[in-house]
Amino acid sequence: MKNIISDIDSYVDSQKENILSTLKRYIGFKSINVEQLEEGEKSEIVECQEWIATELESMNYFDSVDYYEVEKGRPNVVALKKGKGGGKSLLFNAHSDVVTVSKEQWENWSVLSPFDGGVKDGKVWGRGATDMKGGGTAMLFAAKAIKELGIELKGDLLLSYVDGEESGRAEIGIWSIPNRGYNADFAIMCEPTNLFNVYNKSKGEIYFDIKIKGQSTHICNRYKTIWPQKRREDQIGVNAIDKAVKLINAFAELERSWGIEYNDPSLDPGCTTLTVSMINGGESFSAQAGECTFTIASMFAPYLSVDEIRDQIVSTIEYISKTDYWLKNNMPEYSNPFPPKIPLNVPESDPGIQTIVGAFEDIFNKKPNICPSPFVGDVNYLFEKGVKGVNWGPGDLSMGIHGADEHVPVQQVLDAIKLYAATIIKWCGL
Repeated sequence: MKNIISDIDSYVDSQKENILSTLKRYIGFKSINVEQLEEGEKSEIVECQEWIATELESMNYFDSVDYYEVEKGRPNVVALKKGKGGGKSLLFNAHSDVVTVSKEQWENWSVLSPFDGGVKDGKVWGRGATDMKGGGTAMLFAAKAIKELGIELKGDLLLSYVDGEESGRAEIGIWSIPNRGYNADFAIMCEPTNLFNVYNKSKGEIYFDIKIKGQSTHICNRYKTIWPQKRREDQIGVNAIDKAVKLINAFAELERSWGIEYNDPSLDPGCTTLTVSMINGGESFSAQAGECTFTIASMFAPYLSVDEIRDQIVSTIEYISKTDYWLKNNMPEYSNPFPPKIPLNVPESDPGIQTIVGAFEDIFNKKPNICPSPFVGDVNYLFEKGVKGVNWGPGDLSMGIHGADEHVPVQQVLDAIKLYAATIIKWCGL
């Protein structure tokens, strides 16, 4: 194995300029998630994924390169190299969609430009550099290293590049991989973990859109809305925002209860939360709101289930509504805008994680830090389909993700390629 590791090191070092030019090209595509486009913007996700497919095909290595769309204009790419038999299969995944660069971020971008992808101060700069085109480039060149060194694997190797991650559209992206018949014994999501962290656990996540109907009336009737009147017909108007506040206050109490009740020693205290993330209500400055809508987002400890959290949120909505004279006859409407993410929980002793530990020891003569993830993503969706996996890749949350001056250290990308290649060999087998 020492000779192979030395060969991998030499290959990656010799390909540094090619690696950086490939990453620059990747970042150069404005592959903005189409659901997050600002007015006047156009996404280049199709062009980006077509380029990825061409790069994979030009390697003359994979048995198949599958470019397909579940939803028009939202392409995915899966490349499969079949092993010679007797080994375990490994899936690498990256999402090619990125978040938009807001006007404020354009104004505050201080190094190169958002879609430049060039190198300065030992870092690659641009939208998606860390989240997660650095990782997507690393997994591509790990496969190239395996091919160029003439290494034959026993198990199957799969590389997948999906769309829809930035808007939680599992059904058009990550779920399409198993739905299309691709399976793996272990998965590595090349999300940014500062490379020396391997995220084996993460919280679950669920969102609710809640809509409350009121009865709009002029603000001069406010006293007739909130105080009892002599006659029922004089009780005029219902401010939907008032009713939303009742629910929001109840959710705040529920969150406080969760903070005390649910504890995971591997996470910070109070790790189960309920956030009011968006709210919109009212039609006029001089009228009481006839409608109010808001979104809540819950992140919860890895040992909890989606059903447990969903049931408590629904019970809170129903309890508050049944004790309110208006809401009990005008029940709030609620829905989940996209599929919930189940918690990720892969034991540190799992063979897949121990294989990664072995790769670290081969390359750096030290072990990585196995720890919980601060974020959720496609690894949760894939875990729901029965595929164990981790988040592990170059870059970090502190490197401008979803903000201005996003970047990834050049050395982390190069090291990721070496680590990925060593993991492929150790997991798939020779």
